[in-house]
Amino acid sequence: MTFRSAAAVLAVLQVLGLSAFAAEPAKDGVPVRMLTWNIQMLPTLVDAFSTSLQKMQYERLPWIIEYLGKADYDVVCLQEVLDPIITPQLIEALKKTYPYIVEPQKDPGNMLSSGVMFAAKFPIRFVAFACYTQAASEDALASKGCTLVEGEKDGVKFQMAGTHLQAGHQDVRSTQYVEMGERILRPHRHEGLPQFLMGDFNTGRAEKEYYAELLKATDMSDAPMDDPRPYSDDATNSWQPGHQNNDLIDHVLFNPCGTGSTIQRLTIQRPRHTMDDGRIIDLADHYGVVGYAEVKN
Repeated sequence: MTFRSAAAVLAVLQVLGLSAFAAEPAKDGVPVRMLTWNIQMLPTLVDAFSTSLQKMQYERLPWIIEYLGKADYDVVCLQEVLDPIITPQLIEALKKTYPYIVEPQKDPGNMLSSGVMFAAKFPIRFVAFACYTQAASEDALASKGCTLVEGEKDGVKFQMAGTHLQAGHQDVRSTQYVEMGERILRPHRHEGLPQFLMGDFNTGRAEKEYYAELLKATDMSDAPMDDPRPYSDDATNSWQPGHQNNDLIDHVLFNPCGTGSTIQRLTIQRPRHTMDDGRIIDLADHYGVVGYAEVKN
């Protein structure tokens, strides 16, 4: 087509009120499969003094590594990666499948790290970490906080924040909602760069007042849970004997930041292991939550 004939076509399109590119389909987003999972790797150095810390950490470690290695997640956000001996072993093993790692951050004033770790198949980089100013009970030993990373898959960039909030003590947890929003999410939020927020929030969807408080403080939205048992904290879990309440306390939340990015659905993952004596145990006391996202810039 000559320049003159192309110009004539463009003129006709303009008269008709059409764009020369009107027939081009909109660019699809990039699919990203995200897992958030509390893997219960509590510190073993003092477990002889507390049965609450005796969770078969060394036995479960290779099972968790094997499961994640075979899974098709793009990025995983793990919580309670707290044991100082197990943590480097886990990182080294996961690098075979997830070569990009952001390790648990540690505040100098705390005994333990945050326990929040990112592992991805695409490039991610550390952006920021904020240790919460308030924590209570044994949670005060860890560097409870929020870690922000930035990732890029197939040329599309986005941010992911990971956290593990206070267990019990709703008054403390409410201050942590606010700190996530004010110290991490909003200062690093940019139009055109979607944000995802995931982790163990110790706040259930059934706790409507506090769950709404969490979403408001962080400017985040959730997505439908597509699972017949929509619980990450579940009485059927082998680590929860006598547990009474079922709820979804682990979440994958998002703010599209004007991009049209979405979480299309959420599901629960329940990895288990069969022992030599025939017993079936869950790999952690929480079930993981998988978010199927479509990310755009």
